[in-house]
Amino acid sequence: MRTILCTNPGGPLSDTRVEDRPNPTPGPGEVRVQMRAVSLNPVDWKLCVGVAPWWTEPMIVGVDGAGVVDALGEGVEGVAIGDRVVWHHNLSKQGVFADYAIAPSHVLARIPDSVSDEAAAALPCAGMTAYQGLVRKARLGAGETVLIQGASGGTGGFALQIAKALGATTIALARTKDHDRVRALGADHVLDYTADDLHDQVRAIAPDGVDLMYEVVKAKDANVNFRHIRYNGQFVTTDPLPDLSNVPAYTYALSMHEVALGGAYGASDMRTQKDFAVMLEAMLEMVAQGTLDPMIEAEIGFDDIPKYLGRLMERKVTGKIVARL
Repeated sequence: MRTILCTNPGGPLSDTRVEDRPNPTPGPGEVRVQMRAVSLNPVDWKLCVGVAPWWTEPMIVGVDGAGVVDALGEGVEGVAIGDRVVWHHNLSKQGVFADYAIAPSHVLARIPDSVSDEAAAALPCAGMTAYQGLVRKARLGAGETVLIQGASGGTGGFALQIAKALGATTIALARTKDHDRVRALGADHVLDYTADDLHDQVRAIAPDGVDLMYEVVKAKDANVNFRHIRYNGQFVTTDPLPDLSNVPAYTYALSMHEVALGGAYGASDMRTQKDFAVMLEAMLEMVAQGTLDPMIEAEIGFDDIPKYLGRLMERKVTGKIVARL
């Protein structure tokens, strides 16, 4: 089968290329999926160039994919051959950028008939990161105000749409050239994150501070972001929690939430892994109803994946890139 193989983990991204590998066989509790579409995420190129020290041998890349179940391992229940499924993959295992991939059956979400494979594949990593942060952790509610950093990107764009669906007032931070695109996703207010008076602009909209800030890119000084949030507000980050050594005690009293989807596999936390399927099915239903745009920027061929991983690394992408198989 064709794969996108990281032949030299920790080396240059140019060592990631198309290579043939034997078809995999599902083990107990696993299924094999004939892949139809995959989506690219920053974590993919990061794993290739050395973020994952446990990658010590050639690894198939990819954590987001959709396809059709074509083989069942021992003991699999509730999944049938022919089911269309999508999932967020374990980044410690051989990935989904391949003609066939292996998945644990309990993380699979079924794709509604009205949702394309490409749209489904665009959701897992970025979409569930946004969904888990806003819905599962912060429990964002109607009438609250949320400030979303990086709203033109994958996670930020999904966070913006989910917040709007929950009835929140949304303030999106983005580069000026992306403002129209972010407004089209439903932002109530769009601000240039480089503006010298950004804090004053945020407080003009939310005089006491926003109820929640969703951080996608860590600030060097946590106070830069914390000051936008009201006292006793909430802060969600997709990276490890910020360095608090420069934050004066008792200044913000924030509730802080770290979102790290892949950690559920590393921690062998079955409750969170099973919730992957629940969250994904909720998002797929939003796509089916037209309330969530999968934000596909480009649909590419399988052989183009290494080139577009490079574009991701160079931060030349907004939205999602999906490859068809």
